[in-house]
Amino acid sequence: MRPLLALILFTALPVLATAQDLTDAEIRQWTQAYQAVVNWAEKTDLEEEMAPSQEPTEYQRIFSQMLEQSQTHSRYRDLAGVLKQQGYKNPQQWAATGDRIMTAFLATQMDGDRAEVERQLKQMQTMLDSGMIPEGQKAMMEKMLQESKRALAAAQEAPAADRAAIKRNQQMLDAVFNRE
Repeated sequence: MRPLLALILFTALPVLATAQDLTDAEIRQWTQAYQAVVNWAEKTDLEEEMAPSQEPTEYQRIFSQMLEQSQTHSRYRDLAGVLKQQGYKNPQQWAATGDRIMTAFLATQMDGDRAEVERQLKQMQTMLDSGMIPEGQKAMMEKMLQESKRALAAAQEAPAADRAAIKRNQQMLDAVFNRE
């Protein structure tokens, strides 16, 4: 009976861990680690070395998806080292926290603009359906439309508590995500 209970708890632990509300400390730690990863990636030209993903972006898993893609790359061990220096023993923990932060961040960005975003998506779909778009551009626009729909759907799934945590840390996150 005990081994079965241990197995259930072990498999449920990731779900239970993400069930807790995001804290300001978690957001600060994740943000510092994110900045360290960006700085490391810029120094190593990692973006140029990695092949673009052929998988559609899953916005509610954007950092987990990036981490999965990087696991096959020769520099994954270095990435894990950067995250470890920032207090993450497990890179998946950093990615899962980032997924929640990004989903809630998208949600706060769309707050109040949801109706406008939906109107623009419908307008884009109408243009695609009309046949006015040349075939060369149509595929690109269809891809953009699908990406936008996935981002909107992901934002809708963000828990209210996560959104509140993002709003408390909005200035810091805006600075990090909008840095060029």
